[in-house]
Amino acid sequence: MLVNKKEKLQYRKKQLVQFFKSRRGKLAVAACAAVLVLAVGIHTWNRGSLARTGLELCRQGDYVEAQTSFKNAVIADNMNPDNYINLGIACLGSKEYEDAKKQFQLALNLDEENQEAYRGLGIAAYQTGDYETAIEYLNRALDYSGISIGKMEYDILWYRADAEKALEDYEAAAATYGALLELEGDTAFIRYCRGSMYCRLGDKEHAMEDFDAAVKKKGNGYDLFWNIYDSMEQAGWEDEATAYLKLTEQPGYVDSDAAGSEDEICKYQGMIEYICGNYEKAIERLSSVTLEKDNKAQEYLALAYEMNGDSGKALSIYLEQAGADDADADDYNRIARYFIRCGQGQQAVTYLEQGIRSFPKSDLQDLYYNMVTAYESYGAYDEASDALKQYVSLYGEDEAAEHEQAFLKERLR
Repeated sequence: MLVNKKEKLQYRKKQLVQFFKSRRGKLAVAACAAVLVLAVGIHTWNRGSLARTGLELCRQGDYVEAQTSFKNAVIADNMNPDNYINLGIACLGSKEYEDAKKQFQLALNLDEENQEAYRGLGIAAYQTGDYETAIEYLNRALDYSGISIGKMEYDILWYRADAEKALEDYEAAAATYGALLELEGDTAFIRYCRGSMYCRLGDKEHAMEDFDAAVKKKGNGYDLFWNIYDSMEQAGWEDEATAYLKLTEQPGYVDSDAAGSEDEICKYQGMIEYICGNYEKAIERLSSVTLEKDNKAQEYLALAYEMNGDSGKALSIYLEQAGADDADADDYNRIARYFIRCGQGQQAVTYLEQGIRSFPKSDLQDLYYNMVTAYESYGAYDEASDALKQYVSLYGEDEAAEHEQAFLKERLR
């Protein structure tokens, strides 16, 4: 008989040793090990399955459901930074930027050199308008790019260029596009992007050098020429801007494979004819039945009618656009400018006031500025002065405001 606890434990230990040495014991140990391996494998597979499901949902654009999968992946393994990064990306997709920042920061807590986490923080900061912080995080992401340069680095540079443009640091943006040219290759789009920055800097020589290189590359459609025109026209180089549009009439400058659908070709050709002063040809191309619901085509068709002396048809288009269910502030601005050009400033004021009331969350800078010119058009200079003060209080004293101040100073003496 075992008389004390110590003797009982020794006896039990001896029994276990004898059991594990036996054939039956060895089989039991092997079975337990197999069950343990299987359990670990199933757990690992479940974690991977959750991540795969979330990534597939992201590809489908279902970011809310993707978040559920990634949250479960975090619960299954809260020490894997990839799970937090995936959840942060899903939050970015659903525009939950503050939640996205939290997830990317949690990833950095686990891996302080994680490039994707810094990239995610940079994108979240960019989307919330904090461009300086965005650039800081994106630069940190580039610091951890390693030896090889791939899609991640290109993506980071594109976001950095966008943030630099938003800060109006056009010199920095041009340099970033230059880096992309070296890393990604000499593409027409990057050349256009850098050229547009040179336009903002007033550097015509380098702008035209990039634009010339862009239009000579295969794969260029009408949209490239139109974008070049826009950039140069905004820089005040109207003659050079129009010259690029005229290149589209020369063989070999517009690649047929990249020109777009017949409707797009018709639209761009009509808009180009308008800019070049060929109003009847513009009307002919833009009057296509298939372009009736294309707002840009209709805008230029109205302008072509107006310049061709058919104000009635022009007005009917402007009225239709302003009265549409999907009308926006720009539609009210266009019809107001039409009335200003026609010397009907009071009518213009009515539409400008309607636009400001109807779209309070839109960019209304043009409407407020045109309110000044509308009052001036029929001699209401006191009202124009008040409207200018409101414009300056909202948008600051830009070059246009200074011009109007000088004009009104003369009129109000």
